[in-house]
Amino acid sequence: MTDARAFFTSKVDAWLIAIGPFGGIAAAAVALPLAFQSRATLDLTVLAAVVALTMILPAWLLLDTNYTLTVDELLIRSGPFRWRIALSEVREVFPTRSWLSSPALSLDRLHIGYGAGRSILVSPREKQRFIDSLRQRCPTVLVTGL
Repeated sequence: MTDARAFFTSKVDAWLIAIGPFGGIAAAAVALPLAFQSRATLDLTVLAAVVALTMILPAWLLLDTNYTLTVDELLIRSGPFRWRIALSEVREVFPTRSWLSSPALSLDRLHIGYGAGRSILVSPREKQRFIDSLRQRCPTVLVTGL
């Protein structure tokens, strides 16, 4: 019997943790002097938005990227972004180290092909347990390269 839900957190590469906060600090360091130099309210508002996005969004992504397998769906959360993939549409899974943008915080990724030529990359910390759970729910999935 398959559990109703299986929850997986994203594996996180150390280099991503290292550069995440520094991106926000670097953006603020560049924008701050320019905004204060002009003293325009709009410039300060734009600065606040830039700092918020470059510091808050990466933290949100780092703290809230996960994958949930239900009886019939793969639910993916990555900060403010959400995906719902019907397991009946999942065709293939294989490992990749692609740099393509995705809800994966590690380059140790799984490529999931689904639907009509669609795909998404994920990086579950417990990769084998994720594959096993996916196979239980979707026995027709083609898993290669593992």
